[in-house]
Amino acid sequence: MNVRLSKSLSWCSGVIYQEGFFVNQYEVDLAMVTVSSDTDQQNIAYERMKYWVQNVLDNAVLIAHDSAILPAWQKTNARLLVLPEEPVDQIIGMMLYLKLNAVMENRLVVATTEVRSAVGDHMGYTHNNGENLGALSVDGWWSDSRPIWFDSRPREQDKIVALDRSPEWKDFQLDWNDQEANPSHTVVFADFPKK
Repeated sequence: MNVRLSKSLSWCSGVIYQEGFFVNQYEVDLAMVTVSSDTDQQNIAYERMKYWVQNVLDNAVLIAHDSAILPAWQKTNARLLVLPEEPVDQIIGMMLYLKLNAVMENRLVVATTEVRSAVGDHMGYTHNNGENLGALSVDGWWSDSRPIWFDSRPREQDKIVALDRSPEWKDFQLDWNDQEANPSHTVVFADFPKK
């Protein structure tokens, strides 16, 4: 049986808009539907959603990929969420719709997001799957199910290859505890003939 749920979350993020910096306070109302009948998986999906908002999005800096000051910000220790457009409330809402659905991997589904912010005069921007996502329709970190907020693919212009590992949900004890997502850890020994 599918259950309809709602949840409100809030966070603060730094925003680079037209090369200016300000801190904005956000609120999002989520309308969700359970898909999996496994309550453990529903709970893990819910905790993943909360983790991403509370530990990734909160206190991050939102910036457009083509911002002239992006290179300067990349030299800081700030957690940067680089978006394909200016980080206005509408783009933040679409990004959240995509990212939260990605991290919950169809155990819970966000049907609708409504985002409001202090700087945006608490005007609500509602998003669902029936709309044009514009620049966010291309694959990026916002469509990746891992708890990432950056493009983890190596870029051709990079001369240095970093061997940093991207975080995984198992690092936070939020991986699926089933055979589908966790292949068997059984080691099979084969007895090959020697030549």
